[in-house]
Amino acid sequence: MLNIPLTGMLALAGRVVGLGLERPLVKALGLQRNSYAATTLYFGIGELLLVPLVLWQALSHPAYFQGVDSWIVQAAVTAVIYAVSFHAYVWALSVGEVSFLSPLFGTSFVFLYVLDISFGEAQFTLAASLGILAVTAGVVFLNIAPGLNLAQVLNPLTALRQPGAWGMLLYAFGLAAGRMVDKSAADTAPPLAYALCNNSLSVLGGLAILAFRGQLSALTALVRQRSGVAAIGAVAGMGAYVLLLIALDYFNPSVVEPVSQLSVLIAVWLGARMFGERTGLRWIAAVLVIAGAALLMLG
Repeated sequence: MLNIPLTGMLALAGRVVGLGLERPLVKALGLQRNSYAATTLYFGIGELLLVPLVLWQALSHPAYFQGVDSWIVQAAVTAVIYAVSFHAYVWALSVGEVSFLSPLFGTSFVFLYVLDISFGEAQFTLAASLGILAVTAGVVFLNIAPGLNLAQVLNPLTALRQPGAWGMLLYAFGLAAGRMVDKSAADTAPPLAYALCNNSLSVLGGLAILAFRGQLSALTALVRQRSGVAAIGAVAGMGAYVLLLIALDYFNPSVVEPVSQLSVLIAVWLGARMFGERTGLRWIAAVLVIAGAALLMLG
C-alpha cells in the first residue's frame, strides 16, 4: 500500500482547483486593461489578505520569525524572479487565450525536471523522457490551425507566434527556477510569511512602474471597475501558492508542478465557457500535458 501523506495530497488537490480558477479570472481582470495595473491590483489584494494572517500567527507564536535569517535570502531571490514572472503572466493572459496558454504552461515541469537533474534531485529515466515528448506533442496540437503546413505544425516554435506565448513561457521558466529556491526554504520558512515576502516585489515594482509612467490612474480605475474579480482571483491564486509551499514539505518540485497541471483541464473548460474560446484540439494538448506529468512521476 502506498504511503502517501494525506496533508500533502489535500494541499495538491486544493492547488489544482485554485490554479484552474485563477487563470480565467486573471484574464477577466486584465482584459483590455493596463497589465501592470492588473498585476499590481491582483497581487496587492493577495498580499493584503496575507498580512492579518501573518500577524495573527506571529502574535500566537512568539517564535514565529525565529530563524528568519535561514530563509530571508531565498525569499529575496524569489521575489525578484517572481516579480518578472508574474507581470509576464498577467500580460500574457490579458492578450492571449486561456485555453491556449494553459497547456503551454505545461513546459514549466520540463524546466523543473531539468533543474532537478542539474541539482541532483532527480535522475534521467525513460519515463521522464516520454513525459517530455508528451509535452512537446501537446504543443504541436496547439499549433494545428487553418493555413499552417505540416512543417509549421510540427515545429514547437510555431506556438511562439500566438499572442501571449512568450510571456507564458517566461512565466513557466521563472516559476521553475523559483520553485527550486522555494524547496530549499520549505522546511524552515513559515509558509504565509514566506509568501508575503516573495510576492511583495510584484506589487512594489508594479507601483513604481505605474508611478514612473504617470499611469497610477489606470490602477485606481481598475479598482473601481474590477476589484471583485481581482479579489476572487487573488484568493484562488494566493491560496494555490500557499498550498504549494505546504505540498513542498512532502513532495519534490518535479512532482508538485506536474500534478498541478491537472488544473489545465479546468482552465481550458472555463476559457470556453467565459470567453467563447474554440478549444477543439486544445483538449488533446491538455491531456498530453497531464500524461507527461504522470510519466514524469513514474520516472
